[in-house]
Amino acid sequence: MKEKRIVFTGDSITDCDRLWDEGQEKLGFGYVRMIREQLSEAEAGAVRIINRGHNGYTAFQMRQRWEEDCISLKPDTLTILVGVNDLSIHLCGAGGYDGEGFGRHVEWLLRKAREKTGARIILMEPFLFPKPAEYRNWMPALGTFREHLRRLSEQYGTAFIPLWDVFQAAQGQYPVEALTTDGIHLTALGHEMIADEWMKVWRFGRRESLGRRCR
Repeated sequence: MKEKRIVFTGDSITDCDRLWDEGQEKLGFGYVRMIREQLSEAEAGAVRIINRGHNGYTAFQMRQRWEEDCISLKPDTLTILVGVNDLSIHLCGAGGYDGEGFGRHVEWLLRKAREKTGARIILMEPFLFPKPAEYRNWMPALGTFREHLRRLSEQYGTAFIPLWDVFQAAQGQYPVEALTTDGIHLTALGHEMIADEWMKVWRFGRRESLGRRCR
C-alpha cells in the first residue's frame, strides 16, 4: 500500500526548531512531533509526516516556496497554520498586508493546492494571547484575519480548526503562562492542545461550524 504523506506548513509555531531536531524526520519539538507520537502503530506504518514550517514566515513568503514545500511533496493531507507574522508586520508599520491582503495570499495557496494535488486540506486559525497586554490591541485586526480564513475554508471546502476558540476556552481552565511563552509561541501544553484538535479532525472528520462572527 502506498505511503500517505501528511504535510504541515506555516510559521514558527509549526517549525518549532525542526532544523535543530537531531531525529531523522526533523519534525521539531511542537505539535507536529506530538501528532506523530499519537499515531497508532498501524497509522504510523501507513503515513509519513513532513514538517515544512519556517520561522517568521508570512503567507506571502509561503507562496514563494509553495512548489517546494507543498506541491512537489504530493501531500495526501495538507495543514496550513499562518497569520500571526502577517498581523505583526502589518500592525507594526513594517509594510505587509491587512486582513484582505492576507486572505488573497492564503487563497492563492489553497487554489494551487487544489489545482495540483489531491490533498485533503486542514486550515488552522491564527491566535494570540492577551499577555503581554499590548496584544489586546491586536485582537480586532486579528479578527479580520480570522474572518477571511473562515470564509476561505467554506469556499474551498477545507476542514477548519478554530484555534482561537480552543485557546479562549483553555484560558478558563489554565493561566495564560501555562499555554504560551510570550503571547504568540506555545508551551508544551499549548502544542498538545493543537495536536489533540488536529487528531480529532484527521481521524474523525469533525469540521467546525463557521457560522459565528469572529470577535
